[in-house]
Amino acid sequence: MLSGKVYVVTSPDLINAINRNSKKISFNPFIVQLAKRVTGHDEATGQIIKHNLNGENGPGYVIDLHDTVAASLTHGNDLEHMTRALLRKASSFFNALAEGAEINIFEWTRHMVTICSTRGIYGPENPFEKVPELVKAFWEYDNDMNFLIADVAPSIIAPKGYRARMKLARAFHEYLEDYNPAQSQSSAMVRARYNAAMRHGVTTENQGRLEVGSLIGILANTIPFIFYMLVRIYSDPQLVSDIREELETSGFLVPPDEMAQNPSIITIREDCPLLFSTFQEVLRLHMVGSNSRFVLEDVMLDETYLLRKGMVVQIPVGVLHNDVTAWGEHVKEFRPRRFLKQGRLDEGFKYNAASYRPFGGGASLCPGRHFLMLETLALMAVMLASFDLVPVNGQWSIPRQKQQQLATAVHPPAEDIRVRIRPRPATKA
Repeated sequence: MLSGKVYVVTSPDLINAINRNSKKISFNPFIVQLAKRVTGHDEATGQIIKHNLNGENGPGYVIDLHDTVAASLTHGNDLEHMTRALLRKASSFFNALAEGAEINIFEWTRHMVTICSTRGIYGPENPFEKVPELVKAFWEYDNDMNFLIADVAPSIIAPKGYRARMKLARAFHEYLEDYNPAQSQSSAMVRARYNAAMRHGVTTENQGRLEVGSLIGILANTIPFIFYMLVRIYSDPQLVSDIREELETSGFLVPPDEMAQNPSIITIREDCPLLFSTFQEVLRLHMVGSNSRFVLEDVMLDETYLLRKGMVVQIPVGVLHNDVTAWGEHVKEFRPRRFLKQGRLDEGFKYNAASYRPFGGGASLCPGRHFLMLETLALMAVMLASFDLVPVNGQWSIPRQKQQQLATAVHPPAEDIRVRIRPRPATKA
């Protein structure tokens, strides 16, 4: 698949044309190529994934799975349920942070979000809580991902990641073996994934393996992003003050257990525009992956460019997000008000929606984007309500990102930041 020509597309108009031709230019063939290497599923499952991959004779497993998962993650009660469960679990982590305690932000965030996010998704039977060593196993698996994708004697070349993948797959097999969608307290997303797999004949053993692959989107991209949200906000005292004022006015400046009961949690994006603009700007600066597509048949773009069947299209998100023409002379700078209409009027920021692709686009638009948004905004709100963070070395710095895995779009920091915890007066026990 990767032996031919690669088309690199950075024009917003051409990218929109690619999105309109999703039947001819598709991400799905990459799923077939990479899924077994990432998850370790068996050959029979591979055939199920390949069947009607692009909707040749009605939706196959891949299309059915995407559509049902996307429907389960739209704004509504199901999304609220996941976020409230996440926040209730987060309370125990927040309560453990005493006055003067020191933490490494990335290390603490990685553990907290791994447990809390998966609680919101998988419910009280969350494998990460029943088998605590799975947290370490997942990050060993993630660390060896490039070697697993290469698929050259992975048990020898990447023994930790290989064993970790097997351990995770066994745990999720046990979870799904006893799974009853009518009685489970898991999220609608898990029910949707389970039901789609059962409709297409995927065994629970291989569902467990596939679930390990889904954790990349749930955790490996999310946690570095939440880290950079925290660092970008806390390193700017005026931004901290302004967002806290916005949160307080909207009733969201509360600890996790109170936020979990807030009836308006689903509207935090609309009620806190500065916080949401900051979210968008952090994505713009730190989402550095590439959208990949495979050309299924010859197609002419914009009546000018012929893309040949069998070739690959790459849309480098980092290039789009750093285009001076689209974003203006401040493109390299963190400007949290960039996505506010008033910010563009007052400060002259340029904003180009066609050049903003943190979640891809077209038929492959990320179905988990709404959950990422809500969990991130909610966690930022309760963090700002609960704590001040003071760098142990006396000053904030924004660590560079360490390009680590081919499968992730938000790379982790090259170094952690150690901070001292100061509970805010209103939230002290």
